[in-house]
Amino acid sequence: MRRLLPALLVLLTAGLFLGGFVARKALGIELSAESIRGVVLALGWKAALAYVGMVTFRQFLFLPSAIVLPVGGLVFGMKLGTALGALGIIASAVLKYTIARLLGREWMRPYFGAAVDAFERRAAAAGPVVVGLVTAHPAGPMTPVYWGAGFAAVPVVSFLVAVVLTAPLRSFAYAFFGSTLLDPGTPRFWTATAILTVAALAPLAHRGFRERLLSAAGRAEPKT
Repeated sequence: MRRLLPALLVLLTAGLFLGGFVARKALGIELSAESIRGVVLALGWKAALAYVGMVTFRQFLFLPSAIVLPVGGLVFGMKLGTALGALGIIASAVLKYTIARLLGREWMRPYFGAAVDAFERRAAAAGPVVVGLVTAHPAGPMTPVYWGAGFAAVPVVSFLVAVVLTAPLRSFAYAFFGSTLLDPGTPRFWTATAILTVAALAPLAHRGFRERLLSAAGRAEPKT
């Protein structure tokens, strides 16, 4: 059974992607906040539960959080939208972390060799701090970090604390912005826009991050 577990988990993940693709087609979800809003509103009393599920399984539905999370504020208002969005982020994080933890780094070792050990050391060193920062940041790449935390066996309690404390921050930035979309141009709209913009650009205030960004940009420039 232990040898079969990785294969079963891979099949489960593939099934989730396939199910997400089919569900998105069936519901007619397009890559826009207005389309998602229409689908959620059409579900009536099940709207809140459906929205949490949509945030939880957004990767399998091929929907980015930057489009899904504002819908919470647009449909449910800032406070409830923040709570539902945060709940979906936490559930999504736990799902990815659990699958990666069950697969384990030993499953990766035959394919990636010594790179697995290097990856584990870096992920373990960064640990919950990086998980929290990425979760809080509006554009942070949550999915690879959650998978990485699971593969690197970041302690469960530390992982959960980091996600639970920071998920509401990300959700609030988008829910507040989403709650103002029906009244563009108002002071509240510009306040929400400013909060989202400042939060997104905040990492640039860190000198080390700027230097790494410039270094990466320099390496990416085509040589003539």
